[in-house]
Amino acid sequence: MKTMLPPVLISGALILFVLINNDLFFGKSTATDKYGLAIEADRPLFFALAIGAPLAAAVLNILIHTVLKRNREEESTVSEKVLAAALVTGNAFLSFFLIELINNPWYYSLDARYKLLGWGITLVIDLIFIGIFNSVSIGMVLGNIFFLVWGIANYYVLAFRSIPLQYIDFFSIKTAMNVAGNYEFSLAWQIVTAVSVTLSVLGVYAGAGLLRVFRKRNGKVLVRGAALILAFSFHAVIFKTDFLADQGIWLRDWHPQYTYKLFGMEAGFLAFAKASNPEPPASYSGERVEEIIGAADENRAAADKADLVIPENFIVVMNESFADLTVYPNLRTKEEVMPFFTSLAEEAVSGYLRVSVLGGTTANTEYEFLTGNSCMISPSTVVYNSFIKSDQFSLARTLKAQGYRAVAMHPYYPNGWNREFVYPRMGFDEFISMEGFKGADRERDFVSDLGDYERLIEEVEKKKDGEKLFIFNVTMQNHSGYETKNYPVSIHVNGYDGEFLGQAEQYESLIRESDKALEYLIDYFKNCDEKTMIVFFGDHQPSLSEDFLAYALGKDADDFTFEDEQKQYMTRYLIWANYDLPEAEGGIMSANYLASYALSLTGLQGTSYNDYLLGMRDTVPAVNAYGYETADGIMHQHGSGEDPEAEKVLEDYSCLIYNELTAGSDRDKSFFGVDESS
Repeated sequence: MKTMLPPVLISGALILFVLINNDLFFGKSTATDKYGLAIEADRPLFFALAIGAPLAAAVLNILIHTVLKRNREEESTVSEKVLAAALVTGNAFLSFFLIELINNPWYYSLDARYKLLGWGITLVIDLIFIGIFNSVSIGMVLGNIFFLVWGIANYYVLAFRSIPLQYIDFFSIKTAMNVAGNYEFSLAWQIVTAVSVTLSVLGVYAGAGLLRVFRKRNGKVLVRGAALILAFSFHAVIFKTDFLADQGIWLRDWHPQYTYKLFGMEAGFLAFAKASNPEPPASYSGERVEEIIGAADENRAAADKADLVIPENFIVVMNESFADLTVYPNLRTKEEVMPFFTSLAEEAVSGYLRVSVLGGTTANTEYEFLTGNSCMISPSTVVYNSFIKSDQFSLARTLKAQGYRAVAMHPYYPNGWNREFVYPRMGFDEFISMEGFKGADRERDFVSDLGDYERLIEEVEKKKDGEKLFIFNVTMQNHSGYETKNYPVSIHVNGYDGEFLGQAEQYESLIRESDKALEYLIDYFKNCDEKTMIVFFGDHQPSLSEDFLAYALGKDADDFTFEDEQKQYMTRYLIWANYDLPEAEGGIMSANYLASYALSLTGLQGTSYNDYLLGMRDTVPAVNAYGYETADGIMHQHGSGEDPEAEKVLEDYSCLIYNELTAGSDRDKSFFGVDESS
């Protein structure tokens, strides 16, 4: 009877857990689309499942302990092995169903072949666990825990940043842990159901004992060898063949959750994982790169910079999540969100900036700005984590070659996005991270923009006489999530009363504070005797719920076009100086052009690559990881074939990106860099 006590207690605890959270099953639904509403209508049935599972587990455990009298040291009979196989097969489909229940409101309409594919993927992973440990119970306990944790992790990642969990996120665990405390983790009825059912199943396996596959040595060796062969075969099929693509699975890179919904979370995850490493462009070769560089050098016109100013302070502020949401036609606020930025735009060069990330992955915008390389060849990769293994050409190196001291600043942990290793490889002399901002003013739990700029000004004031300074400053104030309790909201949204309202108003209020801090920064340098240029831009938009986007765009999520989706990848930029800048139009551009464009407004020497990018902008005014804008203002998907001339330019550009990123010492230093001796 003693052995029965823990399983019975677990079942009782699970029932209590479900009852405590019963309002999630019977309260007001938060679903807004027809797919979600279809599943929401069945919440009472899932409540019954969540209650029934631990009850059934308790009964099964009683049967196991009272009926199963066989000597457990004997080999299992054929009938028992068949029963175990049926149990594993059924459990695999249950795990797949639960992971989809947590994450996929489209599950009811999921094509049968993708349900079969998802079940197959789950079964293979379960069989690998079983084979490695030679135990049905241990393997299935680990398998069930694995899929439950995976499903819940994906749910929260999607909730916090509007993009699901991807393979590349496992290279950024430290960064995720650093900011996790700022999010509010709330339960959903799907999670309650999955936890109750999964832990009930685990209780049954625990009660049944080890359930060895084989007990003799030869059998153990055989089953473990088979598990390893299965694991390697699974990896080869998924990552070395076009198996997933042959099943009709395709990637919507700019909206990965759509792929997850359409084909299942597991298949979607693996498809993106396969695409996470950039492959050489179709036309890539060392000879082709030489041809592109040779043609660029021939067409390079010497710029007349005699009358342009060389700033003593070249300051770049990449402001966390800074975006102008009026890019959405239906969004209205009672108060003006960024009045100073708007007024400053009249005396600065400004416009909209297309970026390659949404709701996070700040590092990719940094990479595009600092190097001029678009993430178009690696949309599913965090470049800082995956590819910066050696020295890279960058704006920092270009300015250092012309006498600047290069300082990177970020008021948070230095290991975020691997910056403490990447910045030296980008050519920075110093990295001032969280420890360098002690005592700074704070907004929520982060150093405020005001506190950040005060520290930046301190760095300028302490420099040596005659020293030229380049600062690349990544702020932190506006980082998600936007659920801080009792936060004093100063901006109110009109015409929307959905669940995301509080987060939207908190975000817009933070942008208002950023606008005030920017005014403080500009006012200081207006009165500074040293010639100073400031390049200011946002790294990405915040995560916005589909419900809020439907309000802001004035249409249902099902009707979103590529152009609509691309509005989520637009921020703002401005270039200001405390002296007269040359006349420039600004307008829409992308993060990969911005540094080259800023250099062109100074008397500083740019690289041949900078000039190449400025020339390319005539044909392709903006480009991000998912598409490109042509001179007529239309946004096209990469590979659409809608503008052959632009796509030919982008193919050449992708060859240069791949070369600069991977060729190491074989790169053309005279093209990507500045001759320091000059």
